[in-house]
Amino acid sequence: MNINDFVLSNNLQPADAVILHKKFMGMVDHFVIYLGNEENEPKFVANFTKGIKVLPNEEINKQLKKYVPKKIERYPGNNFHRQEAVNRALSRLGEKAYGFFSNNCEHFKNWVHYGKQYSKQVDIAGTTFTTTGGLMTIGGVLSSHKKTRNWGAALLLLGLGLKFLAERNNDSDKV
Repeated sequence: MNINDFVLSNNLQPADAVILHKKFMGMVDHFVIYLGNEENEPKFVANFTKGIKVLPNEEINKQLKKYVPKKIERYPGNNFHRQEAVNRALSRLGEKAYGFFSNNCEHFKNWVHYGKQYSKQVDIAGTTFTTTGGLMTIGGVLSSHKKTRNWGAALLLLGLGLKFLAERNNDSDKV
């Protein structure tokens, strides 16, 4: 399926997000925002490792070979707010501050949709590390096993750090 057929068959509207999942052993979802059509060509924007950019259709078609569209996340606002969301996305074009845990494509998608940067994937990883680390720390203390206690404390701190990064700069985000 080419990108034009994909847009039509999914009735994409500007500011809708497409969640892409790697076809083989994909553990991380990727998010792209549909901007609308320009000169009869669909336009998407995403925050990838090289920064926030409008993706050429050739790149989208290439992504669709590696990733399966898992879900369409419709923009939650009305048409007026939808245009504000598109403008919010466009206002960050060229930004090169990608961080896997602190400013990834999901942070960007949520900032476009809600005005707040948040990554559920990073939050889940943080919860997993925090819980595992906490249990290991308690187990290490109770069994007097120093290595387990220390590894547990390290995982606990890592998890807390990830939880913090999941909601990056929500008090001072650009809106």
